[in-house]
Amino acid sequence: MQKKWLAVLTLSVLISGCGLTHRQLLKTHQFGSATEKMGALGEEEFENIRSNIIRMNSELMAIDNTKTSASLILDRPASAEATMKRVAACKALRSYGELLVKLADKNDKDNLQTVTESLTQNSALALQTELTDEQIEAIGRCAAGFGHIFIEKKKADALKKIIPAYEKPVHDLARLLMVDFSLAADMDSVGYLKALDITARRLKNASIRLVNAGAEYSVYERDRAVQAYVLAEQMLTRSESLNKKAVSSIKGLQKANSELVRIMLKDRPEADDIKKYAEEINELMNAYQVLTK
Repeated sequence: MQKKWLAVLTLSVLISGCGLTHRQLLKTHQFGSATEKMGALGEEEFENIRSNIIRMNSELMAIDNTKTSASLILDRPASAEATMKRVAACKALRSYGELLVKLADKNDKDNLQTVTESLTQNSALALQTELTDEQIEAIGRCAAGFGHIFIEKKKADALKKIIPAYEKPVHDLARLLMVDFSLAADMDSVGYLKALDITARRLKNASIRLVNAGAEYSVYERDRAVQAYVLAEQMLTRSESLNKKAVSSIKGLQKANSELVRIMLKDRPEADDIKKYAEEINELMNAYQVLTK
């Protein structure tokens, strides 16, 4: 499968179609920049969630003597393999956003091989399915003629093919993120943020028993329980805050993705979904910066 991608990625760009309007380029750049940020944030956060689940389970094992190495798997359910798939989904979104930004910019000398390979490989890994011939061909248009000037007409032609062809994979990647950043009880499976929330509540309940036991425990034991309680509260605040802003941003990603397709195909007036999405991503980034301190 990888050889097929690399073969397509070395095809020559067909010099066809006309250029894009200023608005089409502006909206493409706006959407691409926001999606690149969304992917980068998600990539970092999945690693953080796994690390914090391990950290909280370690604290739980320390303060709850009923927990043993056999009864408590430190990284459940955020195993290394499961986390790698989620990171791949985020890398695919980040690469897609980066690719759109590069194609919408006026810099004619961008080498796009690295970003196109990252996009196709991580999309397939995250979605567990091969891309269609149309999607592969659309992405392949970007990687042709490396080391040569990538003229505006070629970029416009590539964007007109890529954005419609990649509409479904972007929606599918967004659905994967929606599960993992949702705290909703009716979700079919427990996502990563929900797992973080559940682990934090277990730790909080265990630490409260020690904190409220008075002189029954030593100062050292009580101090360990207080630290565990504070950690649990921080993670509960984190999960609640990220849930609200991330879910809204992911829904915005889906709407903006569809709007960009309409704009690219017919340059129709939009409902400002892309602008709203970009604003939501900036709010999410600000909130994330505060929550990681």
